[in-house]
Amino acid sequence: MNRLVSLLNRLRSEARWEWLSESQKSVSKQLLDFLRVNDTVNLYGTHGVGKTFLAWVWLREWQRFGFGRIAYFPFASLITPNERCRFAIVDNLPSYREGIRDAIRQCRICGYERILLITVHAAADQLPKVRLDLTEADIEQISERLRRLGFPPYSDQPKNLWELVVPILP
Repeated sequence: MNRLVSLLNRLRSEARWEWLSESQKSVSKQLLDFLRVNDTVNLYGTHGVGKTFLAWVWLREWQRFGFGRIAYFPFASLITPNERCRFAIVDNLPSYREGIRDAIRQCRICGYERILLITVHAAADQLPKVRLDLTEADIEQISERLRRLGFPPYSDQPKNLWELVVPILP
């Protein structure tokens, strides 16, 4: 198994609240505030800022939030019912209105009461949106976490988190 797959599997299986960057913790609090009064929220941000990792932490730490178990779908085409879950996270969505509404509709058909939609750009629909940005302090914190896990970063000056874990060819 290659280094990237090993790292991603480990991150997903061991993800925990303490591993979140300060920006991810702040965004989590905003998402929670919105989800207490809205049933659907959009988390967005450029590639490699940690949106998917934040979703993995929410999956493992679901008791922390008070919404019950959470179902995670890496793509809208994989949305299926889960009788144990009333909260769905749908990742890698297009931001255009039809794609957003299709994902929401599919989640409702499957019985999900709360939905977190993850996109690169802000969803083109009327719903609360929270943007995740990456700071230099976040990169330092995440780089140190990777070192402690035995996966030293590939770059000392990455533009995004992917550049920490995937070698960049010259």
